[in-house]
Amino acid sequence: MSSVLDDPARDERPKQGTGLPPIGIWWPMLERPLQREMLENLEAPLRGAVVRRIYDLCELDSEPIPRGGVRLGVNERAYIAGWMHAVDWS
Repeated sequence: MSSVLDDPARDERPKQGTGLPPIGIWWPMLERPLQREMLENLEAPLRGAVVRRIYDLCELDSEPIPRGGVRLGVNERAYIAGWMHAVDWS
C-alpha cells in the first residue's frame, strides 16, 4: 500500500489570470495600510512589494513574482467592492 501525502509539483491554489493567488486567501490577511494603498486606485499596477507580500501571505515564497505591472482583475475588484460594504473603516 502506498499513498502520496504531498505532491510538490501540484499547488492547490491556482493563480488567476492576473498572476495573483485567489483574493479570498490573501485580502483578509493583508495589512490595513496595504489595503488602503490598493483602494486608492484599484486599476493601477500593484507595487512589487505589495505583490511580494501577497505571495508571502499565501506561502508562495519560492514562486517567482510576476513581472510587468500586476493588476487586479474584474473579479478581484468585485470581491473588494463587496468586502468594503461589510467593513467598518473608522
